[in-house]
Amino acid sequence: MSAESDFFQQVRDALNHLYDYGHLEKHGLVRLYWPDEKDTIQKAQRLHRLLLESIEELHPPAASTSGTSRAEYYLLLVYRYVEERPLADIMQELGYSRRQFFRQQQKATEMLAANLQEKVPEAKPSPETTNMLEDELERFRARRRAIDPLEALEGSLEIIELMAEQHQVSLTVDLPERLPPIYGSRTVLRQVILNSLSHLIGQPHNREVRLHACQVKSSVAMKLTATTDSSQPELPSPEQPESIHHLVKLLGGTWATEKLSKEQYRWAFHFPADIEKTLLVVEDNEGVISAFRRYLVGHNYRVISATNGADAIQLAQEMQPSIITLDVMIPGQDGWEILHALKRHTSTKSIPIVICSVLQDPNLAQSLGAAAYLRKPVVQTDLLTTLDRLAAVG
Repeated sequence: MSAESDFFQQVRDALNHLYDYGHLEKHGLVRLYWPDEKDTIQKAQRLHRLLLESIEELHPPAASTSGTSRAEYYLLLVYRYVEERPLADIMQELGYSRRQFFRQQQKATEMLAANLQEKVPEAKPSPETTNMLEDELERFRARRRAIDPLEALEGSLEIIELMAEQHQVSLTVDLPERLPPIYGSRTVLRQVILNSLSHLIGQPHNREVRLHACQVKSSVAMKLTATTDSSQPELPSPEQPESIHHLVKLLGGTWATEKLSKEQYRWAFHFPADIEKTLLVVEDNEGVISAFRRYLVGHNYRVISATNGADAIQLAQEMQPSIITLDVMIPGQDGWEILHALKRHTSTKSIPIVICSVLQDPNLAQSLGAAAYLRKPVVQTDLLTTLDRLAAVG
């Protein structure tokens, strides 16, 4: 494929805006793949998913001893576009010079574009939007990184201030000196901020938009309060676009619209803050403990471990971990006995416990009070999904 072909250029542009759903909604590729689809939000989600899946298809089988270039292309695309790593980090990780990086990036994108072009005539309707969102959530849980919300806010404000001036809307900002980090994609967070502000500033009757950010318990809150022209008749508060809801959910956040008065309404977003959680891993296999530690690097879980029942119960009572993972096949006092003991003790009975076992008996685990059941071998995405869900409930 020619590097200068229109299709290649479209693929490269889509990769550069992988998490910008507003851009993808209007992209030429969505018209190419789904010309009859009317829902632009769903088309953007489909294109986002298609790009991610096509990148994953470049991943050579684990047992393959050939295709080194293909593996490098796969890693380069993941690091560059999916994980959004800085260029210097990617070059160091892959051992590239700057010139070599751009040459390899060109080849990797060409290979991806060739893969995508083969799919154009065979484009099929993808699953429902809710299923696609769940797939994306799975990917994000394994690829999150810490974000400084203040940096994202301040950088976004530099862009949006000109729009406010052009629309003669007064933009006021109330930011604290510090905010705890949150996990996810910086690009996605910026799109939430930019899309929300631009939407409110663009409303014809709004005269003032105020942005207030603060920490509320274990979350970062961002509140956008709009004040309308008092000379105008009272209008219903505009609902937040579905595209914004989708991005907020990718960050694990929640949203709400509130009518404050005849002239004021508020959009509020809450994102889970980076509060360190302790995970107690009860497991007699050091290899599994090491794997769990690797899985959780960068995900703000502090891992402590116990290899027998007595140590597990003592650590649970003393350390009060956020969550416990518990193997069943523990020598001596087995996992069922440990679970039973932990649930009977006042100081540990409320700690969520995840049974991890090669045995398939989730019903017994549930009857004894376990919060979840994971079949061994436990993969990273399943572990993160379960821990995040239980941490959010707690």
